[in-house]
Amino acid sequence: MTRKSKFKQNVLVGTIILSATALAACGSSGGDSTNADGKLELVVANSQWLDALRGENLWGAVKAYDDAQSEVVLVQQAIPSESIDTKIATELGAGQGPDIMIIQDKLFMTVRDALLPIDDVVAEAENLNETNDAAIVDGEYRGVAWQRAAYALIYNELLLEEAGVEPPTNVDELIEAGQAVQEATGTIGFASRHSVNEITNWYFDFQNWLQGYGGGIAPDGTFAIDSPENVAAVEAFKQVYDADIIPKGDDFPTQRTRMKEGGIAMSIDNSGGTLNIASGASEDLLRIGAAPLPFDHPGAHQQLFVAINKNISPEKQEAAKDFIRWFIGPEAQDLMRSVSGPDRLATDVPIPDDVLTESPWMAAFEQAAVASNSTLVSGHEGDTAQVARIVMEAVEQVLTGDADAATVLADAQQQTEAAFADD
Repeated sequence: MTRKSKFKQNVLVGTIILSATALAACGSSGGDSTNADGKLELVVANSQWLDALRGENLWGAVKAYDDAQSEVVLVQQAIPSESIDTKIATELGAGQGPDIMIIQDKLFMTVRDALLPIDDVVAEAENLNETNDAAIVDGEYRGVAWQRAAYALIYNELLLEEAGVEPPTNVDELIEAGQAVQEATGTIGFASRHSVNEITNWYFDFQNWLQGYGGGIAPDGTFAIDSPENVAAVEAFKQVYDADIIPKGDDFPTQRTRMKEGGIAMSIDNSGGTLNIASGASEDLLRIGAAPLPFDHPGAHQQLFVAINKNISPEKQEAAKDFIRWFIGPEAQDLMRSVSGPDRLATDVPIPDDVLTESPWMAAFEQAAVASNSTLVSGHEGDTAQVARIVMEAVEQVLTGDADAATVLADAQQQTEAAFADD
């Protein structure tokens, strides 16, 4: 059966199954839209569309679907990363929103009940890897993996060579290397989020410190915010903060730009962010290197999923499912590999040898992704945002108010236990 005929058959079946009541409950956008050629339009939302260079490349890979069939055309909806969580959650809660969305795991769990189960699509696939397991909610697949971005220590080889230092393997060496670079080159030693002004992404990043020290928010499904491992991680980050190698007050997008321009030596960043930094950078200013995190234990990863809005019409649901079928197929996955750098994908598509030769830094992220852990709070995945605020506000007290790490984390533990006492 051809893709076109299968799509039409699925539309017919889906339309018959859904009742008139269900149809009335569909999104209130005013009905399905078509373009001038009569093709059904599917709106695909993603904050990455706004990424410099990478966003255009990712969209180009996805738009190849338009040429793979003749019934549907994809329409881009670019939503800034700082507002996508609120916008998507609000719209889905109102029975509206984009047809297809590419969203981070925290938002995915928040809006999980508004996402269309796609077990029938997944059942047809034979090549999906374990990154898709995180999309299972109450025994049903509510999406598939878009990308999994692990973390590594990244550095500008030019600056470290000028300062005569090696990539650090622990926090003490990180501080020493950062200070040496600043003294030798006049540039900044280390980039890091460090304020609740960027609380969501700072929380994601900081899980590398907690997990890297052998801790975590709830590693076994039980809150352990004040564990000795977490206290040690916060105290270590405080040492880096006090060493004056972080550009205090700068948001992370600004710091990434500075690193791209040769103004910052090191950072702990994810594979997607590193690809953005490396893409289009001048070879005279930046030569990216990457190494394992300077901790004894594996770090974290961020994950994005492709999901379908269950509020949309039966016809759009079936069209969106057909897109997912194409997306997890070999053609689309090869295209995604070509524009995703070292991110893990829904299927095991290796990084080509010629790419690794040209960008050897990618290997560190490929290796880190094997053992990396989720940033979501185990057992409370849908409550991650609430827990993140309690924890990161406590960490900020240590950084800016010189509060005792053990004391503020114990208080955060009590606050969290009280907030979820009835669970």
